[in-house]
Amino acid sequence: MRSVSEIRNFGPKMVAWLNKIEIYTEEDLLQTDYLTLKNKFIAAGIQPHILMFYSIDMGLQDRIWSDITPAEKRELKLLLEEK
Repeated sequence: MRSVSEIRNFGPKMVAWLNKIEIYTEEDLLQTDYLTLKNKFIAAGIQPHILMFYSIDMGLQDRIWSDITPAEKRELKLLLEEK
């Protein structure tokens, strides 16, 4: 599995944020869900923004973050809502 630093769209700041919440590899990302990631960011003092999740989702698909479709945006927003 790739290190998070090898995933498309992930610059040094994103890598540092992910490492702060103990996400080091693509596998670590794939083993969690976006709501959990959001809550871990908040607990670590990182204010999550929807663009972070666009970047993560598209990066895991090896797509540039700005290629996200309106339907994919809606789906991510639903996944990030507190249940």
